[in-house]
Amino acid sequence: MIELEERLEEKFHEYSLVDEQRKSLLLYLGLVKKKDDEIWEHSVRVGLKCGDIAEFTHIIEPKGLFYPGLLHDVGKAMVNSDSLKKKTGFGPKDMRELRKHVFYGYNLLKGIHEFSAEVLLLHHYFQENSRGYPKRLPRRFHGFSKGTRALIVYCGRLLSIADFHDAAKYRKNDKFTPGMTSGLDQDGVKQALLEFNPDQSYLIEELYNKGIF
Repeated sequence: MIELEERLEEKFHEYSLVDEQRKSLLLYLGLVKKKDDEIWEHSVRVGLKCGDIAEFTHIIEPKGLFYPGLLHDVGKAMVNSDSLKKKTGFGPKDMRELRKHVFYGYNLLKGIHEFSAEVLLLHHYFQENSRGYPKRLPRRFHGFSKGTRALIVYCGRLLSIADFHDAAKYRKNDKFTPGMTSGLDQDGVKQALLEFNPDQSYLIEELYNKGIF
């Protein structure tokens, strides 16, 4: 955890965040950390990875993807702890509870981190085989231009890949694979990424080629 804290501070410095921005991000991350250390660690890793992906793709200023990466699971601070921290025996009720974190996070951030709120709303939306959620999105895009709206959607797609990669590698529960409470090995992570994100296979291969994944 200390290493992640140091890397996070280095990234704050690299992106020249003013004190107000830094405090705001740490405030939201603090809500997550108070709820669960593992989710905090996941959030920081995803944020850092999102910054790397943004730097590689040149689609957006890096901190524009770094912010929603850090904040994408902030809604889990409001999810029932019994379901959130369960390691084995996930059922439909637990999944329904966990899925609430998307709207919880969106509502926590909108009006403060508007761009990140819009992006995080999509970080489970693109899952293959119709398992993505939420199925219905709220009325969105608070005054954003058409170009920015398109950017938000693509950032949501990039975030979903970074989130999937980290979860597959570090997961410590059997939410998706009954009886398996550890992450996949490197080959397994890549195979799963490609299987569930076939529309982004070229990008995924390039991220591996560049050592980002």
